[in-house]
Amino acid sequence: MPRYLKSKLKLMNRLFLFLIITFHVFFAVAQRSQEEQLAVQHYQKGEYDKVKAILKPIFDRKPDVYIYSYYYPTLLQLEDYKELEKVVKAQQKAFPTVRRYDIDLGYVYERQGDLNKALKEYDAAIKNLPAQENAYRELHYAFLSRGKRDYAIDVLLKGRKALQNPKLHSKELVQVYTSLKNTDKIIEEAFNLVKDGNEAQRAEAQAILQNLIVEDEEQINYLLLKTALQKEIQKDPNNLELVHLLFWAYQLNKDFSDALLIAKSLDRRTKGDGEIIMNLANNATLNRDYETAKEALEFIIAKGETTPHFTTAKFQLLNVKYLQLTSVSPVKILEAKMLEQEFKKLIEEYGIHNSTSEWIRKYAHLLAFYVNKPTEAVEVLNTAIAGVNIRDPKQQALYKVDLADILLYSGNVWDATLLYSQVDKDFPNDTIGQNAKFKNAKLSFYIGEFTWAKSQLDILRAATSKLIANDAMQFSLLISDNEDDEDDEDENEDTEFFGLFGNDLEKNKALRYFAKADFMLFQNNDEQALKYLDSIAIVAPLSKIAPHVLFTKAKIFTRQKNYLEAEKLYQRICNIYSDGLLGDDALYYLGELYEYHLKDIPRAMECYQKLMREYPGSLFVVDARKRFRTLRGDF
Repeated sequence: MPRYLKSKLKLMNRLFLFLIITFHVFFAVAQRSQEEQLAVQHYQKGEYDKVKAILKPIFDRKPDVYIYSYYYPTLLQLEDYKELEKVVKAQQKAFPTVRRYDIDLGYVYERQGDLNKALKEYDAAIKNLPAQENAYRELHYAFLSRGKRDYAIDVLLKGRKALQNPKLHSKELVQVYTSLKNTDKIIEEAFNLVKDGNEAQRAEAQAILQNLIVEDEEQINYLLLKTALQKEIQKDPNNLELVHLLFWAYQLNKDFSDALLIAKSLDRRTKGDGEIIMNLANNATLNRDYETAKEALEFIIAKGETTPHFTTAKFQLLNVKYLQLTSVSPVKILEAKMLEQEFKKLIEEYGIHNSTSEWIRKYAHLLAFYVNKPTEAVEVLNTAIAGVNIRDPKQQALYKVDLADILLYSGNVWDATLLYSQVDKDFPNDTIGQNAKFKNAKLSFYIGEFTWAKSQLDILRAATSKLIANDAMQFSLLISDNEDDEDDEDENEDTEFFGLFGNDLEKNKALRYFAKADFMLFQNNDEQALKYLDSIAIVAPLSKIAPHVLFTKAKIFTRQKNYLEAEKLYQRICNIYSDGLLGDDALYYLGELYEYHLKDIPRAMECYQKLMREYPGSLFVVDARKRFRTLRGDF
């Protein structure tokens, strides 16, 4: 046979032998995989004898981490301690650097009742541990897996000492202390992170503490934290990080008055420019603690014009006073007049221009709606409109909408609707124009032109502003659900403003009374609004307008600080009309009621969470999520 043929035959034989070996290996692996899957199935069913029968020969051939993870707990269930000891020692021999097997062996002895032998294994595992961060962490988790939390803590503390790092393993220690509900130790760990005054680890310390106090309904942990911080600050008054932690804790618990005392101290000690005070003022304002916000802003103003926040604080102080005045009913006339003078003085000082437009608009609103000086308010707005730069038509449009509001407040319906229509025409695809269109539709609603109002509201359901679109949809459905089948009114009927409530009108009574109540609210006449709302049950007892009546009354009671009555009405909507149009609205405002007025943070979070879960498409979901996370401490 030629040499080249012999060589080729030899090569083919080798290739054939390789294929046979590969096939056998593949078949063995596939068979083992099937056996392992079957063992897992038996394990999940609790059929431990069958698991042992499958896994024992596999493990005896070669110790394996995956097989061990099922074989070890199986033998524990069967209490086969002789086989367990053999299995663990085999695994130790195969993987001598893995420390968890030392703990597994000690646990076998413990389960047998030989506690001395078990403790010897545990102590040896800790003693022989190499001075490596990962080694301490690994052994810590090994102890935890067998429920040995005290040992787990000892390992981490030994690691700190051995590696000379007092902040090492903080996260792991907090997790164990949390499982033990050891509040003192959790607080100690947080303090330990900032004990050296390192600002970089303040956020981590806050993260540890927020989980401790956010869901603490009885505020026991908060009181423990506050007391502990005060003691630590007394021991180390120069550590400003501890002071910052106390400042943060006060704000998290909405104790803005106490937080302000700390903020003033920090500002003085750090020779600050008032920024920390300004941030606190903004936070207090958002949380409707107007008194603290005012005190904080006055502190900044008292620092003088050299502080960069001086002008901002002056304008913000007016804004806070305006919000405080308009958030309650009835408005205190004396306070309104005093605020009027402050607005007037500030606008005279800084002038009428784009930068002061927000305060000019609020000043005009204050004059008309709270001081009963609509004529002066109109003059202020006309002056502002005339002075607007020709290149800024949107600013002029905003003034026009405010002017239309005042004209409507005064009963000048036709001039008001003309101004709304002008802005709507000039900015049809802008939020300014859509807002004007919505207000014009509301005007039609007020005077009883329900069909026309609904036609305009239906157009606005496609508005770019989700808020306007949502409000338009609600009012449109309110009309369609409660409007009688007949036309709104006879064409020859006198449509003089508010002459629609004469004795000869029997159609759309529920809507007419609700429209009248809504206009009374527009005029800040809450008592008259309540009278009309209460009358609906008498004049139209079968109408579908009941949830809207309850919701409107709840908002009025909140303004009047009758919080418990408002709570009842919101809860009634949530219980009876949860599937209706106002189900998500009532739940959101109930959450706000608990958060800002009744100071029941857990129930507020419950409302926001329920809203996110049950009304995922609600307009309020984004804000509810933000409020929930803020209350949880995620800032």
